[in-house]
Amino acid sequence: MIKPVLVCPFNRKLMDKIKNTQFIITVTGFDDIHEVIKSVHRTNELLGIKIHTEKTLSSIDFDKNWEKFPLFIYAENFGEFLELFPKTEIIRNLNVHFFLSAHNEFNFTGLKILASLRIHCGLWFDKLPVSWDLMNDLMHYAIYSKPKHAHIEPFKWLAEHYAVNGYSNYDAVYFNDPIKFLHINSNEQVAFTADDLLNNKFIAEGAENIDSIQNLQEYKDLSHSRYESMLKMDDCSFCSAFRICLGKFGYLKDKKTTCQPFFADLHDACDYHLSGKKTKENILWQ
Repeated sequence: MIKPVLVCPFNRKLMDKIKNTQFIITVTGFDDIHEVIKSVHRTNELLGIKIHTEKTLSSIDFDKNWEKFPLFIYAENFGEFLELFPKTEIIRNLNVHFFLSAHNEFNFTGLKILASLRIHCGLWFDKLPVSWDLMNDLMHYAIYSKPKHAHIEPFKWLAEHYAVNGYSNYDAVYFNDPIKFLHINSNEQVAFTADDLLNNKFIAEGAENIDSIQNLQEYKDLSHSRYESMLKMDDCSFCSAFRICLGKFGYLKDKKTTCQPFFADLHDACDYHLSGKKTKENILWQ
């Protein structure tokens, strides 16, 4: 069984207690980046730094010394293109992924701009409302567009990891798939997801117990929870695209004009992408 990656805030004391573990470190500012890199790599493997910033993306002062490490920057607003454009050369030399809030409608245009500049980016579902029409348009651009562009998440991840006869949880893009990631806070309280951690829904406490979490019944029940959702007589259980949505928008009252048409189109796009991969494989084999 593969050991989950730990997602946690930057805390030197916690880093010193946990050994030989892969980490995603969350910070709220850019000044901590170099210290995070120095501290985590002493005894563990740093897979990336997740940064939530109140700055607009275009106003960030990028440092060329960040280039060696994956950065995942979450911002609510794209900002101004004329402010960002002079920084594109240094950005392309960094290992950076930008996530913009789906709440701001201009961000959909901003993501197309980033992708066209070959800068990896994605949507971040932080709050409602979401423009499903704009999201559908962005999804079509991400998967169907012929001109070369960078990946736009979570669409690219779903297209690449689409399971024809199984489930595809795009929460992995946000380090929030409990099969692959666990979340721990500075008090050493562990939860399946970031929301669970925020809402005090802990499954274990103490850094010394992390290695045994996969033996807990709660952890083993995760693989069955999706099947149980399908047994519920609600809109999600009858949705043709449940396998790629997994009920993430189950709280919406009106699904027939919001999430269901979108995910049905996304499901078709994943099928299209998969058929294209099979065609290329057949041509190569021949």
